[in-house]
Amino acid sequence: MIVNSSIQSVTSLYGAAQASRTYRARRAADEGIRDEVEISAAGQNFSEMLQKLRETPDVRQDKVDYYSQAIADGTYQVSAENIAAAMLNHNI
Repeated sequence: MIVNSSIQSVTSLYGAAQASRTYRARRAADEGIRDEVEISAAGQNFSEMLQKLRETPDVRQDKVDYYSQAIADGTYQVSAENIAAAMLNHNI
């Protein structure tokens, strides 16, 4: 059961914390204090690589077209040895 006085206590504490936070932020702004973030070289490299990965297409259309055409023409051949090796190397 929630007691009304408990709710009022929590509310007043929350209000005091909010007022204190606002005061600190205002004081920091008055004193010219600014938050700064500095990203390391490794972090920048990671960000650049991630961006390049996002720009890379999911499908290599040139390969899809090549193999689709080879299959359609009947020129795509897979050796039985390669199929058997693949089957033995993977647990199906």
